[in-house]
Amino acid sequence: MRYIRDIDDPRKEVFKALACGRRISILEILKDGEKCVCDLIPLLNIDQSAVSRHLSILKQAGFLVSWKKGVNVYYKLADPIVLKLLDIASEIVKKRDERDLRRLR
Repeated sequence: MRYIRDIDDPRKEVFKALACGRRISILEILKDGEKCVCDLIPLLNIDQSAVSRHLSILKQAGFLVSWKKGVNVYYKLADPIVLKLLDIASEIVKKRDERDLRRLR
């Protein structure tokens, strides 16, 4: 079998953006609708610069759109299809855990 090294696959950026629990939390918070950055700070319990960095990564990956209202910046999901990806990941984890539990019995 032949392996290709370091394929430049644009999908890897999608998975890179999801490789952080805080970013996954942001997506789950935004499934209920748009939020101002100022609303996300206390929900995530991290400082404004960290929230902004995570939002920037998610936006660059294509998961979010943003706009300004006065001095506030608001974010929402660009497309709720990302939630399907999170659901699939949850199913994978659930099935892995079930297999691991069966092995321990």
